[in-house]
Amino acid sequence: MPSLTPREHVSGKRGDRTVSDELRYGTAPDRRDRLVKVVEDQGYCTIAELSSLLGVSEMTIRRDVARLVDLELLKSYHGGVSSVTQQELQGVDYRARAASNGDAKREIAKRALDYITPNAVIALDAGTTAAGLAALLPRDLHLKVITQSLPVVTTLVQNDGIEVTALGGVLYPESLSFAGPSTLESIANFQIQTLFLAASGLSERGAFCGTDFDAITKRALIEVSDRVILIADSSKFSIGAMVKICSWDAISAIIVDKDIRPEHEEMLAAHGVAVITVDVRQEIPA
Repeated sequence: MPSLTPREHVSGKRGDRTVSDELRYGTAPDRRDRLVKVVEDQGYCTIAELSSLLGVSEMTIRRDVARLVDLELLKSYHGGVSSVTQQELQGVDYRARAASNGDAKREIAKRALDYITPNAVIALDAGTTAAGLAALLPRDLHLKVITQSLPVVTTLVQNDGIEVTALGGVLYPESLSFAGPSTLESIANFQIQTLFLAASGLSERGAFCGTDFDAITKRALIEVSDRVILIADSSKFSIGAMVKICSWDAISAIIVDKDIRPEHEEMLAAHGVAVITVDVRQEIPA
């Protein structure tokens, strides 16, 4: 298996959940200012996340959020708070995403196999590239796969060499994935060796997705994973998504096609992320 030179452990994941010097506050107005900045940076946060990040009780956060919503500085949805509208949080339909950049996604999924060892516990995120990876998993590695993705589950039903744990919750048709409180509760009970993470958009600030519920599930999976490998084609650097999943310090490596621009490779290297590139051979119809 090829080695990864950056962090094998997700160094930023637990640090992101504790109170940093930057987030400390002296007064309630100061705390609310910090809260607004955090939500604007993330796009969407749950009450529990904000409580952990700011080091105050969930009741205090709820009072702050109610005040900020009244002032029309933030919006309240799904047990959390957002800086964008509900319409903007709807994301792109799974079927539309499945139809784009298919050649690159296939090659990225093939390369991801090099980073899976026998008897490993891995998680496959909800996404079209992850679903493609599921179809390629060999029977003889005796893997344990954890996923919230309905397409991944239905694909692996046919693979009798893999133990599949499907995360429960509410099924969202737009992403064909499960999410919600029961999903998060299930994730907290696992320890994952490698998470193959999907994203809708990438930028200097990190990885993004299109929906609030998807981002929360992805963050929870990152929290319990020893290593996070992002599987995303280079077009994601030109796509804007609304909700932040994580900063680059939570990601060990990215598997991406060779069309990635030099400035993006340099940015990733500066963040300590290993860049694994693949050639894309377009299939010629018979």
